[in-house]
Amino acid sequence: MIAPAAGRPRTARAIEEEIRRRRVELGALAAELHRRGRELTSPRLLIRRHAFGVTVALLAVGAAAAGSIAYRARRARREGTLLARGGRLRDALGRMIDRPERVAVEPTATQRIIGSAGSAAAAFLIKAALERLSRPRQEARPRGWFARPSR
Repeated sequence: MIAPAAGRPRTARAIEEEIRRRRVELGALAAELHRRGRELTSPRLLIRRHAFGVTVALLAVGAAAAGSIAYRARRARREGTLLARGGRLRDALGRMIDRPERVAVEPTATQRIIGSAGSAAAAFLIKAALERLSRPRQEARPRGWFARPSR
């Protein structure tokens, strides 16, 4: 029940008119909320509204990717030169001279067990593959309930 504005009772017609007016306002507000929700979740509209930002972001990502690729190519080219390879050899020889005990280390028991297990597995797989390849191929026969018995 709506309280009277100035202390006097309102007529039913006035109350109905106010209800109608508030329904129209609520309908307009709901329509506006719906429109804003669609605008917020529409990728096309967001891209159209923020075209400059999207363009700058895409260009930045593309430039970063291109720069990374160019840097890697340049570094690979530089590492492949004879001078760079000689420098790496010099560093390796220096490490070998500094710590000779690390150059030719005997494998630990765990490393030997893993190595022998790996070679046994490889031998088993190779043997199974060779047996399968050397087996004569059987003639293809139809199978299932629809196949006719041979006479």
